[in-house]
Amino acid sequence: DLPRPSISAEPGTVIPLGSHVTFVCRGPIGVQTFRLERERRSLYSDTEDVSQVSPFASEARFRIDSVSEGNAGPYRCIYYKDRKWSDQSDYLELLVKGEDVTWALPQSQLAPRACPQ
Repeated sequence: DLPRPSISAEPGTVIPLGSHVTFVCRGPIGVQTFRLERERRSLYSDTEDVSQVSPFASEARFRIDSVSEGNAGPYRCIYYKDRKWSDQSDYLELLVKGEDVTWALPQSQLAPRACPQ
């Protein structure tokens, strides 16, 4: 049987609205395709851009450039190797954090500014 993949998120699982997150799916070497799945949806992304990260492991990275509320929820990985799909990884819950106080401000007012000397 194929070993189960693992999933992690960089920089973490709690992401401020509009920031980026990268899901990292990791499995054994020889993986042809990694798939990142969303729960309760037939939403998934496949990639064949698999890199070998050690003599025993390969990984693929899935980046979301600007996280919205719709990106929150559970994710998991599976991979395709030796003409079959692996079991799914554990779920990873992505939390998207909004700033209650600043959500109505135009984007330009949210940008950090240098203090005048």
